Amino acid sequence: MRAGLLVLAAIGAIANGARAQAMRDFSVERARKSETRLRAVVDFGAGELFLRPSTTGALYHFKLRYDTERFSPFGEYDPGHGVVRLGLDRRGSGGIRVARKEQLEQTALVELSPDVALTLEANFGASESSLELGGLNLEDLSVGTGASRTEVRFSRPTSGLCRRADFSTGAAELVLKGLGNSGCRRITVRGGVGAVNADLSGAWPEDAEMTVSVTLGGLKLTAPRDLGVRLTVSRFLANLSADGFVKDGKTYTSRGYDSAQRHVNLVVETTLGGIEVEWR
Repeated sequence: MRAGLLVLAAIGAIANGARAQAMRDFSVERARKSETRLRAVVDFGAGELFLRPSTTGALYHFKLRYDTERFSPFGEYDPGHGVVRLGLDRRGSGGIRVARKEQLEQTALVELSPDVALTLEANFGASESSLELGGLNLEDLSVGTGASRTEVRFSRPTSGLCRRADFSTGAAELVLKGLGNSGCRRITVRGGVGAVNADLSGAWPEDAEMTVSVTLGGLKLTAPRDLGVRLTVSRFLANLSADGFVKDGKTYTSRGYDSAQRHVNLVVETTLGGIEVEWR
């Protein structure tokens, strides 16, 4: 009996060792030289990812701990076109499935230079993603998520002339904080069956517009009281909680809109979901 227990313990130790060996570190970095622009494409299928401005003078920095049995890392830079691609490729075929604890323990850190005009394309699968974009020289932004929770923060204003920001989510939760600090004149949010929480604080550019389309999920908008908000709503079997507005047909205009120094025009389309506006 004792010998059998020893054998089982040995087998368990070998299995644990094999799992530990399946996790490996990967990193890639490029120092900024004369580059003035960068297009960064980030693809991360499973695990936890953090993205933030670089403070080291690097054009980009990518550090990753990944599951070698199911994924292969990549960090490829094309200096001729100023494009860097960072992320994970899945080994084999059939899409991404998170079937092991180790895949959830994958972690990635992405840092991008705030000193170059940046176009950022980020795509996340079954991951927990946290993006701090405040302070970047942002020109164009696209964030797509699958079955994940993604938080995008603009803790301080960006320095670029952002043309647009596009966010899309499937069965996921999307949290957007300090959207006014993005500097983007056109913001689009497309949600599937998950929840969308959008904080409208920050230094909005003049004549900013935001369009939100949510199918089955809920939408919560949090706005500072000194922001002028004009909300046009198209809804089907959806509840709307919007105190502090004056209604005119499908348009809701916040009280004090004309005297507000900052304005944003919102168009919201939702089906089988709730819309809540909270002032603070």
